[in-house]
Amino acid sequence: MGGGRTVTRRDNPPTSRYRRRLPGARPVRVNVCLSDSEYRTVADAAHASGLTPTGFVAESVLAAVRGDESPSADERRQVERELMQARAQLRRYGNNINQAARLLNAGGAPPEWLAHAVALTNRVVGDIDEAVQDLLARPRKR
Repeated sequence: MGGGRTVTRRDNPPTSRYRRRLPGARPVRVNVCLSDSEYRTVADAAHASGLTPTGFVAESVLAAVRGDESPSADERRQVERELMQARAQLRRYGNNINQAARLLNAGGAPPEWLAHAVALTNRVVGDIDEAVQDLLARPRKR
């Protein structure tokens, strides 16, 4: 191999994630050399699609070879990410409602915010259910 050095960038955003796991390892490695400006372009596109730069490059190459859309155009991934964020927020509301239930079970009066929190939670659960059904009805692009 050549005498070049490998530079690993650690400036990808904390929201980045790796590609989907496969059973077993990915034993073949391909090294790509980029200029600083090319790397920044890839890193920005990776951030927009929710992937690490390495995962974005791999997904982009595979999509190009297959004739699929690129990861940055993958609406499904964006919807999945938003649903995960909604689920996390819903859990926080559920925790607040559980605290109110403990208060009520101990003989206390319901907090003034309880009715609003329950109504909001019911609405969000319905919205999430609808979004999941829409997502499941769409064909996958792979």
